[in-house]
Amino acid sequence: MGRIFGISSILLLILTLPLETILAVTIQMNAGRIFKKVSIQKESETEIEVVDPDGVIYRIRKDKIKQISEDAPDTIPEFASDESVPTGAVKTSSPKDSLPEHSILLSQSLSNDGAFQGSDLFGERQARRNGTSYKDFYEAYFLTTSVEILGLPKQFKLGLIVMNPLVDRSNTDSDLRLQSTPGGPDQTYLLDKSFATGTLQFDPNEVKTRKEKNGLFDYIFTRAMYDHETKLGTFSAGFLFINQNDPSYVMRGYWVIGWKAPFWEWLNPQFSINNKMLNDYGGTFQGTHNYRLTLSHEFFKGETFRITPSLVVGYAEVNDNTDRKKGISDVSPRLQFDYGKFFFAANMMYRATPALVDNGTYTPNIGAYPDSNSNDGLTIDPAKAYGYKNEFIINSISSLSSDPAVKRALVDHYQQQHIVHVIFFYNIGYTIRI
Repeated sequence: MGRIFGISSILLLILTLPLETILAVTIQMNAGRIFKKVSIQKESETEIEVVDPDGVIYRIRKDKIKQISEDAPDTIPEFASDESVPTGAVKTSSPKDSLPEHSILLSQSLSNDGAFQGSDLFGERQARRNGTSYKDFYEAYFLTTSVEILGLPKQFKLGLIVMNPLVDRSNTDSDLRLQSTPGGPDQTYLLDKSFATGTLQFDPNEVKTRKEKNGLFDYIFTRAMYDHETKLGTFSAGFLFINQNDPSYVMRGYWVIGWKAPFWEWLNPQFSINNKMLNDYGGTFQGTHNYRLTLSHEFFKGETFRITPSLVVGYAEVNDNTDRKKGISDVSPRLQFDYGKFFFAANMMYRATPALVDNGTYTPNIGAYPDSNSNDGLTIDPAKAYGYKNEFIINSISSLSSDPAVKRALVDHYQQQHIVHVIFFYNIGYTIRI
């Protein structure tokens, strides 16, 4: 968001002037795009960096520039002094002494799923809610609204991202369990006894399917960063807080530090570390540290139509305070297409180390037996966990052997599925200034 690409040089006279002498310029691109009243900050052999009146930074390729012209001063000339008027010269204040032209950069997009550091934010919860198997493509549609504050000093970045599910928000009893209280123990076995004895073993007004708090949640991501440019690259530091409207999660907070390399500009390499500060579930959710490497390149900078492939690789360290898991949390390629203010992106998240999410926090123990092997990459299939049909099948399987170990192996074989390694999702939306 807020990126502008590509620039070529035609007015060699202006380009060869010292940058310090160009206070405000208008840049016209070969493709017809125009940047007005921007200030040139620095220059390399192939690109220049400019800042617009709102404080948004753009990197523009010189070979895409058609024309650069210096802007006239914003101040309004004073009237000539009239000695017969004791009030002195008449002066009109410049509007540029007040606020920037725009206040926020707004972006909204529709998505079928979302991801964060190897976590599936919506789809896998939707599967547990609806009693369906985990899969690689979900229809857990949600609206993302992103707000970036403009007009701040160049070094400061402040943004807010809100994710609002558009489906499956309400509580349901889709888990098919029989309960005497919401969230209580599963009492489906009473139905089995009723069929076996021919006598109703429970009060259907008390023991019945009840609505659970299993709707999809809203998320709020808050980010505040400070960038410091040096000859060794750009160093960043700041905070990322994640709120979720589920009281059991409280808040996740990260201390973020980053570095943008001064070399390989074509790949735009960036390295960051998300250090967890706040605990939820005793610190068992995700890694205490997540090291992230980002590579990206934008083709057709400055054009109306642009293509940006990118790749993010994350490595989680100290995933759980008990077993201290480590590994690659996610490999996340993305291909984004921009046309003017609109964009479409295709995303993939590959979880190279499924053991990082093979735990009771990320994939809850909803099977007949608790998951005793947190390194096998297997979890309970929600479609085979609850309901009378599954209860009947599990009882039938258990009756095949009197050995407890054999019973468990047979039931686990029926109920378990592999944790999904690859998840696909897309975004389609727009970006404007307000």
